[in-house]
Amino acid sequence: MKRFLFTVLMLSLSVCALFAGPKKDGANNGKPDVVAANFPAYDFARQIAGDKVNAHMLLPPGAESHSYEPTPRDIIRIQNSSMFIYTGGESDAWVDRILESMDTSKMKVVRMMDAVDLVEEEIVEGMEDDEHEHDHGHGHEEFTLSDVKDRALSDWAGDWQSVYPHVLDGTLNPVMEHKAESGEKTAKEYFEQYKTSYATDVERIVIENDSMTFYTKGKPAKARYAYRGTGVITEDDGGLWVRYKFEAVGAANGAPKYVLFSDHLHAPQKAEHFHIYSGNESFDVFMADKNPVNYPTYYPSALSKNELVAEMLGHGHEEETAYDEHVWTSPKNAIRIVRSITGALCEIDSANAALFRQNAESYITGLGALDKEFQAVVDGAKRKTIVFGDRFPFRYFADAYGLTYFAAFPGCSTETEPSAATIAFLINKIKAEKIPVVFHIELSNEKMADTIAAETGAKKLLLHACHNITKRDFDRGLTFLEIQKANVPRLREALR
Repeated sequence: MKRFLFTVLMLSLSVCALFAGPKKDGANNGKPDVVAANFPAYDFARQIAGDKVNAHMLLPPGAESHSYEPTPRDIIRIQNSSMFIYTGGESDAWVDRILESMDTSKMKVVRMMDAVDLVEEEIVEGMEDDEHEHDHGHGHEEFTLSDVKDRALSDWAGDWQSVYPHVLDGTLNPVMEHKAESGEKTAKEYFEQYKTSYATDVERIVIENDSMTFYTKGKPAKARYAYRGTGVITEDDGGLWVRYKFEAVGAANGAPKYVLFSDHLHAPQKAEHFHIYSGNESFDVFMADKNPVNYPTYYPSALSKNELVAEMLGHGHEEETAYDEHVWTSPKNAIRIVRSITGALCEIDSANAALFRQNAESYITGLGALDKEFQAVVDGAKRKTIVFGDRFPFRYFADAYGLTYFAAFPGCSTETEPSAATIAFLINKIKAEKIPVVFHIELSNEKMADTIAAETGAKKLLLHACHNITKRDFDRGLTFLEIQKANVPRLREALR
């Protein structure tokens, strides 16, 4: 359904674009347009750039950030902007699809999650896990034969790097260590597995139109390929695997005659990575092997080593990883994000670069002072535990100051109605540890916190995560720093 709605949205965009006219900078004032997906990005940009840019926030004030869907007007605003800032997590999955449909060569795109060290969204004791409500990656989803559609080679178009060299040089060790946490194998055993399964002499593949170029030790071998349909493998347990067949047309010129793709997708769409089976024997040889030992794997060549690791941790088909999106909640992270935004602003408006840097340093000084205030509160506190009768978007904040937390749901949960067991756990935790405060977040219905407060006598307080602000606060110019400074005495009361 979401993909259908996205298609309708893009069709609407095409119609709107016919009437949008030429690209303009704001209200013809000659200033660059900077579009931010949410409030933190918007406020950081306006604090750095001031009135030298036209700053716009896509998320309507007062709206729920995790369920936001862009309008055609929003998409046109992004398309016509000089700079676009967004978080980059699963709640922003729509952004990647939209950016892929645009020419972004003249636009600076800043992804806030790229500026910090990411941590996984976690499920702590007593917390409800609605993980299955989210689409955190393509994985091995179940499918039927009717789901399998023909695909063109263009689905895999791009410049791709083999992950095999990164197995050998240790780059992918964090991936193996993460997988080892499941307890099925040790990191060393995963290394031995991938040393075999990812093994290949082809370090790079370039796919364009109907051709593929295979690079072995830097030497290219190129051939044209024709689509020969799909092959479906049925495992002993009834599970299905689909492979897409391509055969070299004419002389292969050193390239493999037969190529099969397996990238976990069953219908036409752009691949994020793929496994490949190739050689000169026949399709039947590859299809006969239900569980191949060797399946060379390729990711975009543009990914750095760190980006490759993050991609494999976040979108690997064997284990899904959801990173916490609320990177701005730690002042230390906010400083890193501000520096990233500042660099991009200086690129789109070099004439005002000195002013941007000056404003940024002043703002960073304020964030540094805020960080010291929070640290002083924690250092002088009686306890180090906080409780939320709500979602918990403060993982980076808690990590920064060494806080333990309990909450009903993780930060990106779409759930609002907890089970009786969850409420009982939080009530018992507050009573057992005599915790004086139960927190809720902004724009919450506060019902759960009300219940817990009534049962325990704990005081209900807001700890504002800055996802968004009300229309009234937006109109009066409330800032990120003002919100966070108001959190300081609330945290102090909770830790007394």
